[in-house]
Amino acid sequence: MKVFLNGLLVVLLSVLVVAGCVHSPEDRVYSSGKGTGRLKKIAVLPFYNISGRRDAGRMVADTYVTELFKSGRYDVEEPGNVLQFMIREHVDTVGEMEIERIKILGRRLGVDAVLVGTVEEYDDGLRGVPTVSITARMVDSRTGRIVWSGHNKRRGDEYIVAFGVGMVRSASALSQKVIDEMIETMRW
Repeated sequence: MKVFLNGLLVVLLSVLVVAGCVHSPEDRVYSSGKGTGRLKKIAVLPFYNISGRRDAGRMVADTYVTELFKSGRYDVEEPGNVLQFMIREHVDTVGEMEIERIKILGRRLGVDAVLVGTVEEYDDGLRGVPTVSITARMVDSRTGRIVWSGHNKRRGDEYIVAFGVGMVRSASALSQKVIDEMIETMRW
């Protein structure tokens, strides 16, 4: 019996390794953007939330801050400084900002770009499988030009390798995967 279980474990691990080599983030992430990939300083605004899930916009923005920082490709402005700027400038629209205010934010906080976006779906899958859908844009704070945009929609069962292994069971964990895939496409 022990030999059988060891053999089964080896087979399952082999399947996981092979399946991990097959997936590419570009398979599902739709994005556009060109750039040098140099370290740049980015401010992340709270995302506009149309998902129906309370605080999904804030949660996604917080995850973006963490994952951008972890990527090592970008320097990320402290969210508290961004919030202070929004309060001082009386910005009440979450997820969007006028070009002139983006330019002011860029100068005051010393950021090269501002990340804005929308959370379309953020479903924990209480009646099924979790689903997350996010659209984001990076705007150059000097010119107001969009330098990158991306959209990614995923379901937790899209990560299953075999026999339920790999299933993402929460919207929080799924949003982290969705955001990581989007960050991989950023070429600015």
